Amino acid sequence: MTFMTWDVDPIVTQHIYDDLGVREILVEDDIVEKLRPTPPIMVNNGLFPPKPRKVETFHSHPGESRLRPLQQTTPCRWMSQKHHRQKNDATAGQVPWERLSDELLLSVFSWLNKRDLSRCMMVCSRWHNVGLDESLWGRIDLSGKALRPAALGYLVARGVAVMRLARTDVCSPVFHDEMGLNCMSVQECPLKLQYLDLSMCNIEVSSVNEILRLCCRLVKLSLESCSVSGETLRYIGQCADLDTLNLAMCTGIEEDHEAMAYMMQQCHKLTSLNIAWTNLNYPTLAAAVSNLPRSLEHLNLSGFRSLLTDEAVYMVVQRCPGLIELDVSDSSLLTPTTLETLINGLLSLRHLALSRCYHINTAYLVNLGAMQKLTTLEVFGILCEIGIANLRELMPRVKVNTRLFSTVARPTTGYRWTSIWGLKCPNM
Repeated sequence: MTFMTWDVDPIVTQHIYDDLGVREILVEDDIVEKLRPTPPIMVNNGLFPPKPRKVETFHSHPGESRLRPLQQTTPCRWMSQKHHRQKNDATAGQVPWERLSDELLLSVFSWLNKRDLSRCMMVCSRWHNVGLDESLWGRIDLSGKALRPAALGYLVARGVAVMRLARTDVCSPVFHDEMGLNCMSVQECPLKLQYLDLSMCNIEVSSVNEILRLCCRLVKLSLESCSVSGETLRYIGQCADLDTLNLAMCTGIEEDHEAMAYMMQQCHKLTSLNIAWTNLNYPTLAAAVSNLPRSLEHLNLSGFRSLLTDEAVYMVVQRCPGLIELDVSDSSLLTPTTLETLINGLLSLRHLALSRCYHINTAYLVNLGAMQKLTTLEVFGILCEIGIANLRELMPRVKVNTRLFSTVARPTTGYRWTSIWGLKCPNM
């Protein structure tokens, strides 16, 4: 083995060392011999005894000796300290996270879920301020959670635009008095909520009204299976840009026909409406039908077994000639006259549901083939298997009984359980 050491020219003067930032270390020859690398230790395979390692004796105290193995080091006669000293001076007393700009820190926070983001906001005041950026709280999914009082209000105040609260337990009050939102008018309110899903949410009527009073920028709203009131309908009427409304299976609006008429007149941009199975009385249903906005394209009026008549369907066709989807299932008073009204009045109709409309003669269903744009037809409970097969042969262009449930104005349909109205909503 060849052993090499570094050496310097003794003629060179001391000031050259100083310019280079090095310092000469004088090492005696016997120390260099000790610093030679020891040969590698072979693994004992059991055939030969292991070779004893070379040790040296040192005295820590007078009269005491210990044995220790030689440490393998690299021989060196000079070293540089200038670069190491500059590096320590540059990083002394600094944390790497403090060098990041707010933009880079915001980019890092955007990859965290809302739970981890909330924890990071408790680190320091700077992280708290960066974590309050509206771009981090644009969409929230709190479905199936239990919210403490005023927790929902603090989240909405951070600039949330899309919120999913399906099957969520919301405790009152929604907004704390310290936030100062209860004293604001609708025009002064800074809330930016546009997509709100309260389907099957365990929430009080007063809390629903508290949210809708301040969220006047709503575009899509779902209150399916919630308890509401006439005041709720009036607050919904304040949302001038509302285009999707789901009130399926809501309770508390059965007899308030004035509030129903007001809501229909104010929401003139509605394109999707679902008021199925709301148990409306006849005056309230008549107020809803006679004031439907002409912009409607998707409508669900199913579940009015003994209230929805041929005259009501005629009024729907006259008010909304541009309907694309119509569901009047479970309406036992409808007759073949309704089919003639639909064929002559709804030329753009594509999806029609007549399930369990038992007074419609099955022979008249074939006449629906005259509708050029009709693609799906739901007739569950009317025809037997043989009748459905014959109807498919007579109407090969129309798909029969392909949808078990209506999708009108509903936020989540099919397998897309993490999105509402086509927008992905990350879970909290």
